[in-house]
Amino acid sequence: MLVIDRIEEGKAVCEDEDGRQVILDRMPEGASEGDVLMYSEEGQLTVDKQLTRIRREKAVALSQRIHGRRRKENTT
Repeated sequence: MLVIDRIEEGKAVCEDEDGRQVILDRMPEGASEGDVLMYSEEGQLTVDKQLTRIRREKAVALSQRIHGRRRKENTT
């Protein structure tokens, strides 16, 4: 599994499951930052839409919790 961290000069800078950086010259069509990439049985990278959605939902929830705490701290 790889996660696209950012895209620089047409290359995808990804992070693998161990936190190592992997640079891809080619990405699956339509792939963007934050997408989870998995290898298919044929060895091709594909966007795992379900895992991408789950990761994005978790990131939004975490951001909301963090911002909620900051608001509470600022009002006390």
